[in-house]
Amino acid sequence: MNGAKWLVQSLIQRGVEYIFVLCGNGLQPFLEACHGSGLNVIDVRNEQAASYMADLWGRMTGRLGVVAVSSGPGHTNALTGLANAAWDGGPMLLLSGCSDWSTKGLDHFQELDQVGMVEPICKYASLVDRVEHLERKFNAAVFHATAPRPGPVHLTIPMDVLLAECKAPVMSAPPARVGQGPAPNLSIARQVAAKLHGAASPLIVAGSGLFYAGAGGLLQELAQLTGIPVLSQMWDRGDFSRTFPEYVGVASAEVNGAMSLFNEADVVLTVGARVDYRLGYGQPPVCREGIEFIRIDADPAEVGRGVRPVLGMAADPYLALHAIISCARELDWQHQDWLARVRSAREEFLQRWQDFGWEDGSPLPAIRLCREIKAILDEQDPVFLLDGGNIGRWAHMILFDRHPAHWLTCGASGVVGWGLPGAIAAKLAHPERPVLLLSGDGSAGFTVTEIETALRFHTPYVGVIADDSAWGIVVDGQREDKRIASELGKVRFDLVAEALGARGMYMDEPDQLRPAIEEALAMDTVTIIQVPVQQGGIGRMARSLGD
Repeated sequence: MNGAKWLVQSLIQRGVEYIFVLCGNGLQPFLEACHGSGLNVIDVRNEQAASYMADLWGRMTGRLGVVAVSSGPGHTNALTGLANAAWDGGPMLLLSGCSDWSTKGLDHFQELDQVGMVEPICKYASLVDRVEHLERKFNAAVFHATAPRPGPVHLTIPMDVLLAECKAPVMSAPPARVGQGPAPNLSIARQVAAKLHGAASPLIVAGSGLFYAGAGGLLQELAQLTGIPVLSQMWDRGDFSRTFPEYVGVASAEVNGAMSLFNEADVVLTVGARVDYRLGYGQPPVCREGIEFIRIDADPAEVGRGVRPVLGMAADPYLALHAIISCARELDWQHQDWLARVRSAREEFLQRWQDFGWEDGSPLPAIRLCREIKAILDEQDPVFLLDGGNIGRWAHMILFDRHPAHWLTCGASGVVGWGLPGAIAAKLAHPERPVLLLSGDGSAGFTVTEIETALRFHTPYVGVIADDSAWGIVVDGQREDKRIASELGKVRFDLVAEALGARGMYMDEPDQLRPAIEEALAMDTVTIIQVPVQQGGIGRMARSLGD
């Protein structure tokens, strides 16, 4: 057995089902070892797409997402997906090829300090210089990738290490999935319940750590017991199987009226969520002076990150919430009036848009497109992916009740262009469910050739492309007489899709949009539906309403 075969067998033992790759220098022994092994190789047309797929796999399943690329440019092309996993704490392993270790330092082909390049964004990164070190470094990488808080890791493995002889892997390795955090301190759990009980206007913010702990049901139970409003952190994963009265949408003032009252909150409990730019860094004007944060996170380093909490619990969110609920049951909760105010603020915000954007014709108002999709999501239960800036803002406003556990976005990075390859990974993760992607036209332009990849691996999905021929958020913030580097030429994505072998539709009749999407979701192929939409974001359109 050589190092490449050892690596493949070890990945299989860890429960890895798919590996997303693009062949090239240093990778051939690994790919040959994959052949016939049972490890499914999904090869793409751009390393960036492969890394997006591994990132999405990890964030969607809680299991290790693995991408393997060649040295040099292959490695650098994969870095955006790796960084995305770092921003969002997704379990991901980047394997990069390398010319022989014996010629390192002699300017061998594509010589580059690949490890040094990724160390700042990885929990663990190492070069495997000898086959005897492969087992130790592989196990360390998997441990760090899946230990709370999960995140990306990297191994550069030279060609001669992959070809070197070694012993077979040990057969008792645990599956590579995000593990459970430490047990909670019961005394602190009691203090948390008391602090929430004594607050006049408490809020709860749920992040991706809730999803990895599988604790969404318990947080819902706590909210219903206490009457405390719950927000999901913008772009985080969330873990609610359905909406409930205490859930009031995503934490973004632009798309959610409930956030207008965030600066009245005196106590905020975060569960697996960071207090970052999305929450105004915990400072005025988003937050009130003297606000008190309670932080629960499986990773001790996260508990005090950004803001110092009045109470902190470095504990598995599932176990922590279970303990807090036990304490909360002993108290009489009186937060219903506050909950009603927060819910009303959200409803009043939505009501202002109630009569806007219903007109027929083309281009379609983006809000109308999101309403048509909402009707489909309410009737069916597809995996829903959202890739885009301007269309993303409208979707977060209109589809807020689908955010809990029902969709996936780019994450905290705000990156665009991951959606078309991401839809492939989503279908592989959930083969029994249809996949629906809503993308902007700018986003789709990054990775459009991966439509062919989806067809090659028989991962059908429906991609709806909102086409405003612009970088919509940038255009929205520019004066009409000073639009610089923000407007795009027209691309017929429907015709490109057909050229790549998929179905393509150009939809300029609004009344036909919903039936077209419903029909496509039932089909066993990739369908790209291009919908011309009006330029203009929420800010600009709000001004037209007089807001």
